[in-house]
This record gives sequence, C-alpha cells and structure tokens, in this order.
Amino acid sequence: MMQRSRASSTSSGRLPAPPPMGLPQPQAHPLEAPKIIVIHPGSQHLRIGRAADLNPLTLLHAVAYRRRQRNTSGDHPHHDPLLPPLDNVNTALMVEFEEQRLAVSRILQHCCVVDEKKRLRVATPPQQLAHFNRSSQAEKVPPPSGQPAEEPWLDRQAPVLFDDRILRLSALDARDYDIHFPMQRGELNVHKAKGGSLQASLQHLERIWSYALEARLKIPLRELGTHCAVLVVNDVYVRRHLREFMTLLLQRLGFRRCFLVQDSVASTYGAGVGYGCVVDIGAQKTSIACIEDGISQLDARVRLPYGGGDLDQVLLLLLRKCGFPYRECNVQDSYVDAHLLDELKEKFCHLNASVCGAQEKHFNLRKQNGQWLRYTIQVGDEAIMAPLALFHTELLNITGRTRAVCTQLAAQEQYDCEDCFDAEYLKETGRKNGIKGADNMPMGTGSQPRPQLPVTADDDELIVVDQDEANSNCQPPQASHAAGGHPNTNGYYHNGQGQVLPLDQAVIRAINRLSSYETKRKMFGSILLVGSSAKLPGLAAWLEHKISQQMQPTDIEVNVFTKGMDAGMVAWKGAAIMSVLESARELWISQNDWQRYGLRILRERSPFLW
Repeated sequence: MMQRSRASSTSSGRLPAPPPMGLPQPQAHPLEAPKIIVIHPGSQHLRIGRAADLNPLTLLHAVAYRRRQRNTSGDHPHHDPLLPPLDNVNTALMVEFEEQRLAVSRILQHCCVVDEKKRLRVATPPQQLAHFNRSSQAEKVPPPSGQPAEEPWLDRQAPVLFDDRILRLSALDARDYDIHFPMQRGELNVHKAKGGSLQASLQHLERIWSYALEARLKIPLRELGTHCAVLVVNDVYVRRHLREFMTLLLQRLGFRRCFLVQDSVASTYGAGVGYGCVVDIGAQKTSIACIEDGISQLDARVRLPYGGGDLDQVLLLLLRKCGFPYRECNVQDSYVDAHLLDELKEKFCHLNASVCGAQEKHFNLRKQNGQWLRYTIQVGDEAIMAPLALFHTELLNITGRTRAVCTQLAAQEQYDCEDCFDAEYLKETGRKNGIKGADNMPMGTGSQPRPQLPVTADDDELIVVDQDEANSNCQPPQASHAAGGHPNTNGYYHNGQGQVLPLDQAVIRAINRLSSYETKRKMFGSILLVGSSAKLPGLAAWLEHKISQQMQPTDIEVNVFTKGMDAGMVAWKGAAIMSVLESARELWISQNDWQRYGLRILRERSPFLW
C-alpha cells in the first residue's frame, strides 16, 4: 500500500494518520484510467499518455520559436543543445582523452572472447579502420518505406516547432529559431540567457505539454477539467519547482486533480518489485535511489551529471579517429546531426566483449533537398569504448571536467520561506512561544518573524532544499560543508582528484550509505536498471560484474536486472499502475485543495518525505 508523507504509513498495517486540523479528508473517486494522464518529463524526451494506454507517446522535450527577423546587431538566437556541449576542447584535453582511450583499450585486450577456443580479444587498430572509412563514399538511396520523398522537410511558416520538426533543423535553419529545452541534467533549465528564467521555463513546459495533449493525444485543453494528471518527478527534487509544477498542472493547464510521484518509486511499480536500488540512466543524468516499501531512502539518493548524451560525444570523437565518413557532421549547431549521433549510439554501441574486430555498419541520412544518402563504415572497439565511459569517467571530461553531484539536503540545512510548516518556521514559533531549547536552533539569514499558526508537523521531519537559479544542492567536490555545519555528502561521489565516480562505484557508495546491513544486502541483490540510455546490450551484465569484483567473496550476492520492456518507459508504466490503485486515492490533490491550502496539502498528500 502507499506510504504517507508522515512517519506513519499504511504499509505497516496501521491506519493512516489523520490530516492536520483544517485540511480536507481525501475523497473517494472513481478510478477511470482513460481520464488519467501520466506525464514523465525528461531532459531530452517527454513521455505522456493515458493510464489506459499500452505505451506512452514519446516526443522531443523542446520547443522552437521562430524569430521575427534575423538580427546581425548582436541579438543572436538562443539554442539549447540536444547533446551536452564539448568543454573547451584543446590540445591538452585531447591528449588526455587519447591516454584514457588507450588505457581502456588495454583493459579490453585482457578480456576473453567466449567461444570454443576462449581466446583473447584482438582489436582492429583505428588506423586500419580509417583506411577503409576514408575511402567510403556516400551513395544515393530511395527514401525508407513509409517516408515519401515529397514530404516537406521543414514548415518555414510555422511560428512554433515541436518534436521531430526540431530534429530537422540544420545549422543554417536553426538560425531562424530560438530553441529551448526546459529541462537539462534532470531538472528545470534555469539560466541567465534568453528564456532562462524560472517562469519562462515553466512557459516552455506548458507550451510543449499543451501541444502533446491537444495535437497528439487529441484532448482539447478546455476538457482537461474532466481529466486527472500524474507527474513523475526526480528523486533529488527542488521543492520550489514541485510547487510550480503543481500550479502548472492544476491552475494553468486546469487538470481536475493530480499527484506527484518520484521516478525511482514509479520504476519499482513498473518492474513489479517491492524493493531495490534503481539506477536510472537518462540522456543527461544518471540517478541512483534505494527504494524500500515505496519510499526512496534519503541518504542513498544521488543524481550524477552524465548520461547518454555524453556517450554520444565520446562516440563521435572515437569515430572521427577512425575516419568517420560523414565529415560534415556538426552536432554543436545542427539538430539533424545531433539526432543522428544518438541513433548511431543505439544502433552501434554494446558492452559485449566477445564482439571484436572490424564490423561493417550502415546508416542513412536525409539531406535538406530531400535526397537520402547511405554511408558505409567499419567500426571496431569504438562501439564498446563509448559506453565504457560510464565506468571510466575520465573519458567524459570532454563534456565537463568539473561536475556537480546533486544530493537531497536534510531539514536543518535548508528551508522554504513560503512553507509555514518547515523546520525553520517551527524553530521561530518555538522561540516565540518560549519552548525550551528553541534558542539553540540555528536561524536562517535575514529571516523575519511570521504569524503564529498551529504547529502540527514533527520537528525531525525532512524538508528539501529550496533551489533557485543557483542549484544550491548541487555542489562541486571542493565544498566540504553545507549550510548548518553538516558535512556535504556530494564530495562522497568524487575521487581524490575531484573526478566524478564511475557508475559501479557510485552504486556501491549509495547503497553503503544505508544503515542496515540487511537492507544493503537486499539492495545489492536487486539492482534495477532503467532509463532511455540503459538499453545498451550487455550493460546490465557488465555493471553486475564490475560491482561483484569490488565486493568481498561470498559476502553479498549482486544481481543487476532489466525488465522485458523499453527501459525508458518503466517509470511511466509504474506511474500509470499507481494512478489506478485503491491505495492511491489519498494522494490526489484537487484544484480547490491546492488553491486553498497550497504547500500544506502537498506536504500532507505527497507519497514521499517532504
């Protein structure tokens, strides 16, 4: 059964605790799956659909606004990149990248090919592959079936572009548009450039979600008052952003009611497991969370700033070293080329050490004139080295040497000035009422006395960092202490040189933060691999092997598994399942509840510790 946001829970067999004085009791609702919309927003893709659908609609989570005129006086178009941009590529960085490539190559040479002879791998040198690839010429081919040649390449009259129309923008076409991805690295893309404010990012979300609902799901926006929404949010979340999401769903879009669920919790429902360590590898982030009885454990929750997009950039450098035949590829400026690299990663890359030697591959590319070209390329260990960057993060320095790891902060470290039931408010009211020990509680800077209200929350209840544009819960490894004098755990996920930890070590450290040995043993035995970038063949077995190597012999059994479905849809499926459960009725928040009670009702109804 579902957990409440308080210490009491229905899973323990007890009845749920009554809501605070003045809050409404959850009402019984008919659970109509066709009227429930499940929304799972990501950095690159949006998955949205009815809870009754077999699979969600998947579209690019971006919007492009056509510029009125091309201005050469310094007003340049704004382009959020599809792939993480390269970080000041210079000679020293490329020398370091080549050294790391050779180190990974030497590791692969000690692997065995599993066949009747069980021989060592013999890799094809990049120079030999380059000899073939440089002589490879593109050939004209007819368009793929179902895609007629006369289809218009780009609607240049449309004021706003969505989904695949954005993916058709070449470097030249993109100059006429401001292109925004409202989420980056797993959270709202708040920045100081054009269209980067919090409210602008929310407007981008509203525009994209409205298009998906009206144009793709065929639900008129005026009828959303008869529909309900379930929003999948990150485990490491920003409390202010969750408040804005609720306002967007209930007031701006006008859904009748909604609730929020963390993505790792939803993944366990989608996978049908009661507990486990969920490793979610997305396009731009990798999150790790330990789930037990429907609750994401606070200490074992982390978001790492690398994902499938970083692997795309590594793959491109490796392919160029072996003479990539599509020499005009420009993923920085062309959304067509960036999307092509993402497809090549899914088509070429794997983690199967038994595959070695030159493999001949093909890929098609459509030019702006409508002509389709077919390229032939030979690929060797480049196909396995790119995904190995998850385990050798030095290769990822090309997209950022300094990476901030995000963890959830506890109550005493941050507070929300608009939440009258957070820890800071309780300290202030406790001092005002003369409660013993209140004077020893640290005060926030610049805080002012607030009106006294009935206190019903527990002093030790967890709250979350209110993260504005500065992402204060994402700290570089140099920061040793957070606000309130408590050690910053973010450095826990960096090595001694400040390098962010590889995937296997991050999973081990996250699980080891749990206090109970029995819980640790359960988590190592149930590591669930999900996310759009977790579909690489052999990734689960490789991760299991790497973790097992670092465990004591016969101590703990390690089991990494995936489900027999698209790994990127597991969380959406789980949220759809949760939305129709009888035990989820107490989670729904209506328009009237939100307008009247605001954060009080979210704190009470949210299925995670607020």
